[in-house]
Amino acid sequence: MYRRRVRVAGGVAALAAVAGLLSGCGSDAFERCVPEAADTAGAAQLAGTFDGELEAKGVRLTLALTPGTAQGGSFTAENWPTGDSSFHAHLGKAFSGSGTWVVDPAGSGRDRTTLLLDFAEPEGIMQGDTLDRLSIGIDAKRTFVYDDPDPDVCPKFRLRLRTG
Repeated sequence: MYRRRVRVAGGVAALAAVAGLLSGCGSDAFERCVPEAADTAGAAQLAGTFDGELEAKGVRLTLALTPGTAQGGSFTAENWPTGDSSFHAHLGKAFSGSGTWVVDPAGSGRDRTTLLLDFAEPEGIMQGDTLDRLSIGIDAKRTFVYDDPDPDVCPKFRLRLRTG
């Protein structure tokens, strides 16, 4: 009887490890590559500088709060890619720009809170020709904004909030 319990416990641990590897979302089974998309998030949690990882390497996004506004503010973006959400696999040339941002709460058929970027049109870039809606993931240690075309796969275009 005791042996069987040990085997079951070992089997559960092995399944958890395999599940973590299959998700592509972390090096261990207990931590995702990015926190799960938030159903609530506030602008104050996002203010700061985000640095890109993976496909967003070299991208920087700085979000500043506008005094007296609890929903957003202004931003600057460096090396931001062209190509909107329908072109995930083919992000285009990069540009630097600025604009305003807001946190768009869950609702109206969406189950997650998102970051909306409204770029002041940079020269040569048409409105809507870039990623302008990002998922927000926050846990006790990390804050990310990311493009989330498939929630079952670790996002390749992601930016992490600098800490400290």
